[in-house]
Amino acid sequence: MGFDGVQNFPHGRPVRRAHSRLLRETGFGYGLEVDMIREAHALDMLTCPYVFDEDEARAMTEAGADVLVPHMGTTTKGTTGAQTAMTLDEAARRVQAIRDAAVKIRPDILVLCHGGPIAEPEDAQYIFDHTEGVAGFFGASSIERLSVEPAIEAQTRCFKELSPGSGQD
Repeated sequence: MGFDGVQNFPHGRPVRRAHSRLLRETGFGYGLEVDMIREAHALDMLTCPYVFDEDEARAMTEAGADVLVPHMGTTTKGTTGAQTAMTLDEAARRVQAIRDAAVKIRPDILVLCHGGPIAEPEDAQYIFDHTEGVAGFFGASSIERLSVEPAIEAQTRCFKELSPGSGQD
């Protein structure tokens, strides 16, 4: 179909926390996301699932994930960023724990960091400086949203400063 890889996004994590039993009862638990990664791996596709804890890291690694993306929550910066998030220190500890759980199963798995307080390049560098074995950063809103918000705001401000009706009659 023209796809080379997959990710479990949108993922059910926010819903799972509040309604995990209900999701399991109706057949929509995290296991389906793991099954999808397993199937994509069997089809020789690149698999880059988001994981939120060590148990999910182990499940996705066992399913054949190529790259794990420890997700630290909704990105915090910018005009629509989350107001509540963990600190960078907490994120570094969680990313490290997730990475360590995965490499116990498969030492060659790539682990990236993503989300929450890891919003700007200096935030990612902080994670790299405070962890071992993290291969890089997985960008989403940090690249596509945060980079354009200042430009859109500045351009809008320029248009708002125009004076209509000041031309010649």
